Amino acid sequence: MVNSKRAPRKTNQELNERIFSATINILNTEGYEQVTFNNIAKEAGTSRPVLYRHWDSAFELLLAAEDYFDDEEEDTFENLDFSDHSLRENLIVSLSHFDGSQSFLRAILIELGNDNPVVHKYFAGLHKQQLYIMERMLSAAQLKNEIKHTVTDNVKLLPFNLMLYQAMVDQNPVTKGWIENLVDTIVLPAIMDQQNK
Repeated sequence: MVNSKRAPRKTNQELNERIFSATINILNTEGYEQVTFNNIAKEAGTSRPVLYRHWDSAFELLLAAEDYFDDEEEDTFENLDFSDHSLRENLIVSLSHFDGSQSFLRAILIELGNDNPVVHKYFAGLHKQQLYIMERMLSAAQLKNEIKHTVTDNVKLLPFNLMLYQAMVDQNPVTKGWIENLVDTIVLPAIMDQQNK
């Protein structure tokens, strides 16, 4: 008699978690050059065709993995209450949420060098999120009469772009002290200068 019992198949969520975990693990332990469909499939216990059905490249899979593990943090971040603190305090707290591993930033830098359209799309989405956060902070500051003027998108994106340069190009740590100095000497003066424009 044939045994009709079979090992339970992995659910999509379970499989995705294994794939995403394998991707991040390979990135952090072996470097971006080893983030390939072959290596990911082997570590995740699946096949390359499964990966090809969902992602066009290992870089797109890496972005999906980063998004997956950042979802909980981003949800917390986007629900921050800016009403009880000063603009300076809100800037420091908010900028402290934006960090990335050196391995991931190196992958971004490599794909920028390759002029990968996917990385440009990634930055477009990132900038949209950053503008949303800054607009919420600035609206709270206006309600508290800290500022009474509008701020351009270039100034809103300034702190994030400088943080990215610090971490990606200079490859120096983005510490709390560095963020405080950034806010006090560059970001707040740039925001306040907008009222004279």
